[in-house]
This record gives sequence, structure tokens and C-alpha cells, in this order.
Amino acid sequence: MPQLEFWHFLPQFFWLAVCFITLYLVMAFFALPRIGGILAERKEKIETDLDAAEKAKSNADAALEAYEASLVGARSAAHGAIAEAAVAGSKAAEARNHELDGEIAGQIEEAQRSITAAKSDAMDNLTTMAADAAREATSKLIGVDVSDDDVARAVAAAREA
Repeated sequence: MPQLEFWHFLPQFFWLAVCFITLYLVMAFFALPRIGGILAERKEKIETDLDAAEKAKSNADAALEAYEASLVGARSAAHGAIAEAAVAGSKAAEARNHELDGEIAGQIEEAQRSITAAKSDAMDNLTTMAADAAREATSKLIGVDVSDDDVARAVAAAREA
């Protein structure tokens, strides 16, 4: 077989060089630029999705801080009203103090209910945004369309963890 005759190695080296150079040129000018473009697009999409997730997280953190600040404000307002009522000192003031304590407790409960409702709305919005982001990320990154139920379960599991 001529392929195994080593004393005729020069034509074999010539065709080896021709094949190698041809394969190198095809890879360098056609395949590798396409792969590089695809990787760049994928990296850009991932960075965009991560930025959107970071913005959503910062919005949720801001809502949580506002909730905590309003809770502190409501508590300090309630404590201030109770302290003013306690300073009066007389039996009539004490009776009025008990009245005010009931009113203030109602106001605190109402404030806490509104804060809880605001927190619930914020978490619902965050859950919706997280579900949309997860669905889009799954669709774009691995090319699988995920059902709404699967996304909702995954977000609920992540929220509980």
C-alpha cells in the first residue's frame, strides 16, 4: 500500500499540508466567527437578563425598606401618643387614655394591614416578574418553553427557600 511506504513520504506530507491548511482556513473564516457571534449574543442576553433581575431585586429591596420605615414610623407615632396620654395623670385622663389606647391600637392595626397589603402586592409583583424572567431565561438559554404551572412552582419553591 502506498500509504505505508515511508520512502515516498514527501507526497504524503504535501497532501497533509493541503488538507490541514484547507481545514484551517474553513474553520478560521467560516465556522469560528459564527460560533464567536453566537457566544457573544448569548453573553449579551445573559447580562441583560441579570441586569433586569438585579433591578427587580433592588425594587423589591426598596419596597421592603419603605415597609420597615413606615412600620417604625407607625410604632413611634403610637408610642408618642401613648406617652402624651400617660403624662396627663388624672383619673379622667386615665379613662381618656384607655379610650385613646383602643383608637391607637385600631390605627396601628389598620397601618399594619395596609403595610401588609403593600408588602403582599410588592411580593406578588415580584413573583410575577420573577416568573416572567425565569420563563424568558429558560426559553432563551436552553430553548425550552416552560409552562406557567412549572414556572409558578419553581418561583414558589425559590421564594420559600
